[in-house]
Amino acid sequence: KSKAKGIIAAPPSKSMAHRALICGALSGGSKITNIEYSNDILAILDCLTALGAKIESKDSIIECGALNPFNSKEATLDCRESGSTLRFMIPLCMLSGSNITLVGSERLFARNLTIYEEITKQNSIFFEKGKNSLTVCGKLKSGSYKIAGNISSQFISGLLFALPLLDGDSTLEITGEYESEPYVDLTIKSLSDFGVTIEKCGRAYKIKGNQNYASQNITVEGDYSNAAFLDGFNLLGGDVKVTGLDENSLQGDKIYKRMYED
Repeated sequence: KSKAKGIIAAPPSKSMAHRALICGALSGGSKITNIEYSNDILAILDCLTALGAKIESKDSIIECGALNPFNSKEATLDCRESGSTLRFMIPLCMLSGSNITLVGSERLFARNLTIYEEITKQNSIFFEKGKNSLTVCGKLKSGSYKIAGNISSQFISGLLFALPLLDGDSTLEITGEYESEPYVDLTIKSLSDFGVTIEKCGRAYKIKGNQNYASQNITVEGDYSNAAFLDGFNLLGGDVKVTGLDENSLQGDKIYKRMYED
């Protein structure tokens, strides 16, 4: 029998890294520090590169930028098994008007993409889904969109990455029960870090058009869901200090601190 003791850094937040890499790629050039190369992160790096971004990585640091999705040529993006990568990238693939195919596992493409299919119909964009692929061709337009709040927040985040780049303002209204709002808050925080403004008005987001992503040096914050396991040793008599966490983080899993106190 023993008790854990020591100091340990929380692993970096995959959710925040994912968002920072997309925003960084859309900037003139940014440095993202404290990256852990999970399969999801490797997938987003591959997709951003295929779409035209310049990506250089060394150890836990990634320099990225120069992605102009309006100039993207015909391309194939490998999302592997990453649902967030697939849903984040689809709106960016609908900015150039080029024929772009996203591929991945059959399990990935068994997931629901109905929200985007409806949006493509609204914009007269070609949308063809196969067992392990999706091809889109056409241009997303600014305007008013409605998304049910009881589906994955990844659809909402995907649109929030793309809509600020369009000519004209847009509105994104959330209908019904809003189940995963904290993840959208993370997206808005990351957009704000890179100079893109989203205005929240009740259950709607107002998005100014013709915005630009600004270059930034960002250190990815620690992940609260992983930190919960490390902090849990202290409930068993341990003496473990977890570093690298942002006390002002918007991560929903930060609630574990309050739950431990109870």
